[in-house]
Amino acid sequence: MNNNRKKRILIFHPYLAPYRLDLYNKLSEEHDIYVLLTGSKDEIKTLGYNLDFVNSLAKFNYNYISNGLRFGRHLISSVFLKTIKKFNPDIIISHELGSNTLFAILAKKRNKKIKVYTTIDDSPTMAMNYGRLRNWLRGFVANNIDGLIVVNPEVKNYLENKYPKQRNKVIYFPIIQDDKVLSQKINKSIDKAFSLQKQYNLCNKRIILFVGRLESIKSPDLLLEVFKRIKTGNEVLVIVGSGSLSNYLHNYVEHNNIDNVIFTGNLSGIDLYAWYYLAEFFVLPSIFEPFGAVVNEALVAGCYTIVSNKVGASSLITSTNGAIFDINKAGSLEDILKKSLMNLPTIKSHHSLMDKPFSIYYNDLINGMKI
Repeated sequence: MNNNRKKRILIFHPYLAPYRLDLYNKLSEEHDIYVLLTGSKDEIKTLGYNLDFVNSLAKFNYNYISNGLRFGRHLISSVFLKTIKKFNPDIIISHELGSNTLFAILAKKRNKKIKVYTTIDDSPTMAMNYGRLRNWLRGFVANNIDGLIVVNPEVKNYLENKYPKQRNKVIYFPIIQDDKVLSQKINKSIDKAFSLQKQYNLCNKRIILFVGRLESIKSPDLLLEVFKRIKTGNEVLVIVGSGSLSNYLHNYVEHNNIDNVIFTGNLSGIDLYAWYYLAEFFVLPSIFEPFGAVVNEALVAGCYTIVSNKVGASSLITSTNGAIFDINKAGSLEDILKKSLMNLPTIKSHHSLMDKPFSIYYNDLINGMKI
């Protein structure tokens, strides 16, 4: 292999997402990238963001393939092998333990020069509680590829101990955006933020922000109940998103006469970034969350971020940028939110609160993959 030429990197993923786009764009600056996207049409319909807009930001070649036989979410198609043969990659980055990864392993068996890395987006709770069949499949994959890319350091340690063959071959790369790029987007929303501040009379208010699907798994109802109990009159709760709990949440606000709650529905782009700019606190109280890309967005926007211990992105929380509460302990969120409101300064800094910038995480990934 000529080490002076650009590496050819083939990526398998269901769809382009804001939280993966910066990584792919960065890789494309130095390497030849092609992304094959195989999510089902039904799955893509539920993404909750403007996919066409995200697609327009791609600086690499990609293609969506939705037709073919499916086993659950997994596409069973010769398109994987055909794409591998046509693109002739040096490296394949597959996703999770589905058919795309098995086809990548098959290609590696045929051509040992191909390196295969697989992204595993598990939280620690997920990683340590696999069923028998899935556990066997993960072991098969781990022992037949060149490395695993995980989004949580606890998962990294667990998998390295579970699969000695992968010792020092598990790479920690959280689901994050390039903080420089994201900060520019947030700063471009300032005019919109000031407009919202005037529209909702938010001057001198302390804004608590939730962004996510309004479903039981995300616990927006818990956050609303806590807000009702701790509100002193100076706080505003902003709930961004939609879902099956929407009517319940609206009715709860009405029946309990809770003022200072704003429901925005789904937002993206400047409309969403403006709320990140305004918010002082961000809360993600999920009872189950493999990662939670919104945590990175909130931290980059300078929001003090409070998450449950079931959120995979809790790995991004430090003693200075946020707090982690126990979702199974009654009053845990209320206690932490109360203390945060009492102890933190009322003037928000709009500087990123991420512990490390994207560039360092990216270099760790490149070094780990030996690209």
